[in-house]
Amino acid sequence: MQSNIEKIISKTLEKSSVFRTWRILFLCVCIIAFALFLRFFVFSVWKFEGKRVFMCELEFCKEKSKKGNLLLVKTISGNSIILRQIGKSGDEIKLPTPFDTLSISIPKKGDTIIFENLNPMLWDKAFSLYREQFPDEKIKTNISLNSKEKELPFAYVGRASISGRPASEKEVPFLPWQELRLLELQLQKIFPAIDSIYFKRKPFADSLQEIKDFVVEEDLFYLSCEKPKQQKLCYDSREKGFFRKSEIKGRAIRYR
Repeated sequence: MQSNIEKIISKTLEKSSVFRTWRILFLCVCIIAFALFLRFFVFSVWKFEGKRVFMCELEFCKEKSKKGNLLLVKTISGNSIILRQIGKSGDEIKLPTPFDTLSISIPKKGDTIIFENLNPMLWDKAFSLYREQFPDEKIKTNISLNSKEKELPFAYVGRASISGRPASEKEVPFLPWQELRLLELQLQKIFPAIDSIYFKRKPFADSLQEIKDFVVEEDLFYLSCEKPKQQKLCYDSREKGFFRKSEIKGRAIRYR
């Protein structure tokens, strides 16, 4: 009788032990799967300025970003870099330039950008954004040299210089606004009698139709390197222009 009872107890303990083992194993698998999910779909860890930065890649985290936050950004090459948020859609920010401090309002999704109304710096950023939104469309820039009273002969640009050599009429349409501004200042000194010399740019589609405006398809961000003076080659909004929302991968939630 006792032998039968012992057998029953032994079998019960064996079953309980096996069940407990499988339960522990299942729990471990769940914990590992959850940790992997957090690591690859929610959080990522990056090195930045000698510290570990925990990036939240949930949409909720990106929506809550504000001025001063560190953001993880996807570049054209497919790499990821960490940049500081200076402003986003709806913000008005002031940016120092070699010539002055400019105030710009960052467009929101659904806003219409009219090229004719933009200052030279914003024109560059809008032109870059247009090319990103419509990558299959071939566009070019027509540029003219003007004064307050009339259009001037474009050949005048050859009287100014770039990097110690005469400016070429063919290269001028591709120059960024800073270079164009330097040419304007030089030409104003060369022709002091002409009032307000400036370049006027117009974008044209492959069909030779002028592109006067376009609608912003995503919210935008203006981002900067953490130490822009030390990172002259850093890829930020000074070089690229606005970053689109789809290019923002995550927001820093912890530094360590």
